[in-house]
Amino acid sequence: MILQETLRLYANPGALSRQASRRIKLGNIDIPVGTQLYLFIASANHDAELWGEDAHEFNPMRFAEPRKNLAPYFPFGLGPTVCVGQNLALFEMKIVLAMVLQRYSFTVSPTYAHSPLFLMNMTPQYGMQIVFRKL
Repeated sequence: MILQETLRLYANPGALSRQASRRIKLGNIDIPVGTQLYLFIASANHDAELWGEDAHEFNPMRFAEPRKNLAPYFPFGLGPTVCVGQNLALFEMKIVLAMVLQRYSFTVSPTYAHSPLFLMNMTPQYGMQIVFRKL
């Protein structure tokens, strides 16, 4: 749940691009064939209508219950174009997190300034300001 919430808040990459292969009508919007669509993942992942009033806060418990609609959460893409490395990436994250937690405790630095930077990938503008202590 912690990894899912982290990926929801700080999805990487920041956007997905798709091209319409046929004419589509979405509500009042007519999308012709060949139109390039850019989906800014953070806009869906931080939408209070989809995630609740605390959409900008870290709350892993939102993943305790199965979601009724998968569409608002797509850190590795969605549908037939989902990232082929999704399972490996999640497995690696779990292993690394387990290895770190066995050997260290950590806290956020007192000088921490929260400033995610949205470029091609989402990165912390001032780096990861974490204080590690060996157990």
